[in-house]
Amino acid sequence: MRAFETGAGGGQIFGVLRRRNGFGKPSCLLLAVFALFCCLSPAKASPHVVGFERFHSEEPTAEGGAVLYSELGCASCHGGSATVVPRQGPRLINLSQRIERDWLVSFLKDPESGREGSNMPQMFHGVADGEVEAVVAYLGSVGKDIKFPADRHANAERGSALYHEKGCIACHAPTSDFRSPHGSGEALVPELAIAHPDFQKKTSLEALNLFLSSPSSYRTDGRMPHIQLDRQESLDIAAHLIDYQGSDPRELSGVILWPKASAELIESGKAIVTKLNCASCHDLPGLKADAMKPLSRVVEEEGAHCLSSEPTPGVPYYDLTAPQLASLNLFLTGARPENDPDGQLTLAAMNCYACHDRDGVGGPTSETNHFFIGDEGLGDSGRLPPPLTGIGHKLQGDWMKSVFAGEAESRVRPYMSTQMPPYAAHAEAFTKWFQEMDAKPEAKDIVIRPDDIESGRKLLGIHGGTNCITCHNWGEQKSLGIPALDISNLDARLQSSWFHEYLINPASYRPGTLMPPLWPGGQSTVPDVLEGDTDRQIAAIWGFIKDGQGSPEGFPDRSGGQFELVPGERPIIQRTFLEGAGTKAILVGFPGEIHLAYDGSLGYPSLVWRGKFFDAYDTWFTRAAPFENPLSDDVYAFGEGGGEGRFSGYQLDANGNPVFLIERDGHMIEESFRVETGKLIRSLKWEDGEAPKVSHPHGVEVASEASAKSLTFIYSWK
Repeated sequence: MRAFETGAGGGQIFGVLRRRNGFGKPSCLLLAVFALFCCLSPAKASPHVVGFERFHSEEPTAEGGAVLYSELGCASCHGGSATVVPRQGPRLINLSQRIERDWLVSFLKDPESGREGSNMPQMFHGVADGEVEAVVAYLGSVGKDIKFPADRHANAERGSALYHEKGCIACHAPTSDFRSPHGSGEALVPELAIAHPDFQKKTSLEALNLFLSSPSSYRTDGRMPHIQLDRQESLDIAAHLIDYQGSDPRELSGVILWPKASAELIESGKAIVTKLNCASCHDLPGLKADAMKPLSRVVEEEGAHCLSSEPTPGVPYYDLTAPQLASLNLFLTGARPENDPDGQLTLAAMNCYACHDRDGVGGPTSETNHFFIGDEGLGDSGRLPPPLTGIGHKLQGDWMKSVFAGEAESRVRPYMSTQMPPYAAHAEAFTKWFQEMDAKPEAKDIVIRPDDIESGRKLLGIHGGTNCITCHNWGEQKSLGIPALDISNLDARLQSSWFHEYLINPASYRPGTLMPPLWPGGQSTVPDVLEGDTDRQIAAIWGFIKDGQGSPEGFPDRSGGQFELVPGERPIIQRTFLEGAGTKAILVGFPGEIHLAYDGSLGYPSLVWRGKFFDAYDTWFTRAAPFENPLSDDVYAFGEGGGEGRFSGYQLDANGNPVFLIERDGHMIEESFRVETGKLIRSLKWEDGEAPKVSHPHGVEVASEASAKSLTFIYSWK
């Protein structure tokens, strides 16, 4: 985008359009151009900016122009973005290992060919094919050090479920044949969805897996959110997106090897990239962007610029729609905002509104709402991301920063399938921004009276209190009913003044919440505690959360191990959700205080531990089905590399020891475990095929015995 007049005489674009169309006033001009282009300009090939299309496409606005100015990359050359994090293009490294060369050549010539609605402007009009080849040769020389993991198993069906449940569909279209608990994506084409490229033409399974495992390594501006996925999850989602219907990704080849380019061709391409100032938008090692070119008042009346109606060599070209063009003109010719005081520009630009609402704006659309799933017992609060209304006043600064940084302890809503992506590079900037927007200098912190803290224990409990633990977890202790978030550490998360305001009127923050108004109109519903004084009661609750000892009144007495499973003469088999063994964990408690967790999803042992076995309270009595842990810290995890199989159930031998039945590589395997004289004995038997690959628990001594079609391993401890 070159230069525009910004003074009282109006913008250069306005001047050109007035002369061409004969309109004397910008307002008439905009409406006429808007109507004309809506009828005549093709929808195809125009940049697709979700924040603009959702909130500003029906009527030209300067705010819509501000969103476009950021998201089309205008600020990369000219500065002046009002968004907290201006948009940047992806880092152009390792392309020869991640991107198919033919796809890249086509994309550079016509970005729309690579992805419908691409925000990449046309840059190579007027550039000869030989020069494009030179540019590709240079880009292919930038970085060649990727080591792809040799993964052994991919599951596209599981990837489809993860894609629809983790939050991808907040920005991208759902797959037509996927059915969520609330409906399917059949015949649904959300207008706001960001289109995918043809992944099979663009990349390989291993490269897409690498990108999904760490998108912020390549898209540093956060427009592609970094959903935190484990290694298997990213591979399965990649298999879904690339439509890989096999199971062993090693049978697929990577990106086709790029032809070797001469040093002269690479240098020629580098010169072209430098001349086009690609480094203003993209991170290219060793290249620096040109100095910013502020929007100037000095411009030729008919000079070429980025908003010209026809491509001009050396100038970015955007095939804009009428609403986009009109909104950009309003932004460029008016008093351009220098910051974002209410947050609407940044939240629209980064599409935070796809998941969150703030001050009644945004949130999931009608097309995407039913793909957000979680614990339905909590209503919409159990499946939809929380509002961003006032969070700069709501959250402690350190906690908010940890949320944006993606620190594990900051995830307090495990019942929601949709994940909050981290923005680690911008965590500090976002935190400061929200704090400045939502600052309430008049807000008063809660004053704790030490003598009232014990009353807080009663108020939180169910014996004459406000029954908070009926719904809320308290640390390791699960709620007595629906599993709402843990309230034992609210003092680390929340500002006390916000906490006081929220308890007085929860619905003012989140309409429709299941959280009842326990102090309606500021009046206590528990008049016999602290004389019914609302402020003292809330302060007592806050004080107990912050400084109290023990738990609120009313949790069941779990002392004496009444729910601890203790193996007697025979092993105990218990199915549960277990950390490190997944949602299909099969626990085996052996006499002799050696125990096993078997992953029934992968068909492989996961953990072995010594000491106490397992507490079944939550598995038996809690609706939330939480992930559990062994009743011991002496835990040993099996290493990777043992392969995966199809679990076909288990049998018990005469002594009650389990024999797991596994199909691996088309062959049946029997895998049994038993404990003798303080040692765990593992035996594998098979009738045909090669010996199965196995791994062993780290930190455990291993002895082995082998015979025809059988292996035995003896695990012992010093």
